Amino acid sequence: MIKTIKEINAREFIPRFIISTICIFIMALNYNLFFLRNDIVSGGVSGVATIMHTLFNITPGKTILVFNIVMITVSYFLLGPKTTGHTILGSLMYPLFVSITYPLATRLYSYTTFSELIVVVLISGFIYGFFNGMIYRMDYSTGGMDTLIQVINKYFKISTGAASLIVNIIIIISGAFLFGIEKATYGIIIILMNTTLINKIQLGISNTKMFFITTQKTNEIKNFLEEMKTGYTFMKTAGGYSNKAYDMIMCVVPTTSYYMFRKVIMSIDPDAFIVIDDCYEVYGGHIKDRFPFI
Repeated sequence: MIKTIKEINAREFIPRFIISTICIFIMALNYNLFFLRNDIVSGGVSGVATIMHTLFNITPGKTILVFNIVMITVSYFLLGPKTTGHTILGSLMYPLFVSITYPLATRLYSYTTFSELIVVVLISGFIYGFFNGMIYRMDYSTGGMDTLIQVINKYFKISTGAASLIVNIIIIISGAFLFGIEKATYGIIIILMNTTLINKIQLGISNTKMFFITTQKTNEIKNFLEEMKTGYTFMKTAGGYSNKAYDMIMCVVPTTSYYMFRKVIMSIDPDAFIVIDDCYEVYGGHIKDRFPFI
C-alpha cells in the first residue's frame, strides 16, 4: 500500500507542481493587483505584509519571505519534516512571485479599475479562494499563517478552525485601526469567500444526497425505490435501547429529488428514522450503470 502511494505521488508530482506554481503566481498577482493596491487586509501573512508596507514602507515580498522562513523553521522542529515538506514550495515561491508580479500589476492598474470597491472585493475574493483551494487540492500550501495555526492546534489544543479565527481576527482588527472599518469588513468577506471556495474545491459540490432509512416497512419503501429506479443496499440493524431488529436502507438520490423523496418516505412510514447527508461522489453501483458519465 505504501509503495502504491509513493508511485502515485511520483507519477503526479510534475503535474501537481506545474498547477501549484501557476496558482501561486496568480494569487501573488491578485494580491498586488487588488489587495495591496486597495489596502485590503484579508488575514494571513499577506494581511500582515499590507500593514507593514503601510506603516514602515517594507516591500510585501520581504515581509512574507522573512515570516515564511521563520515558520518553515518552526514547522520543522515542532511539526516535523514531513509536514514541513508540503509547505516549503509555496512558502518560498509565493513571496518571490509577489515581488516579481508587482511591476506587472502596476501596468494592469488601468485595466482593473472599478468604480465600486465591492466589485474589487468579489473578484479578488473569488480568485483568492479558488486558486488557494486548487493549491490545497494539489497537496501544497503557501505556508505562513497555516503553519502557525497548526502549531497552535498541536500545542495549545485549540481546533484549527478556532485558531484560524483567532489569528485572522487579530490581523483584521489591526487592519481596521489602520484602514478603517469598511476595509476590515471587506477583508472579512474575502476570508469567508476563501473558506467556502476551498471547501467546495476540495470536496466538490454535492449534487446528491445519501439517505440512511431505518424502517419496519421495508417492502413498501423497496417498491418505491424500484419505481424511482434508484439503487439501494439493505443492512440488518438493531435498536440500541429496544434491541428490536430493523432493516436499514442506504440509497443515494439526486439533490433535485431530495424534498420529494423525503416526503414520500415519511408518508410511507411516519415512524421511520432517517439520516440524510451530502454525498460528493458516487462510484459504481446502479447509479453508475444508469449515468456512466457521472
